[in-house]
Amino acid sequence: MKKIETVEDFREFLKNNRNKLISHAIKVEKLPSDDEWIKDDSWDEVYEKEMGGNGKI
Repeated sequence: MKKIETVEDFREFLKNNRNKLISHAIKVEKLPSDDEWIKDDSWDEVYEKEMGGNGKI
C-alpha cells in the first residue's frame, strides 16, 4: 500500500477500502451500555469543538 500523503490520497484509500472498513465497524447500539468508550464523554466535547455547531469541520 502506498503512503498516504495528501487528502486526495486519503480519499482514495477510503474509496478503495470502504467495504473492508464497514465490515469492521461496530454500531454503537450493539455495544454494552457499560462500555468504556460509551462512558467516555470527551468525544462529545471534541465533536462540539471541531464541528462548531454547524455540522462542518
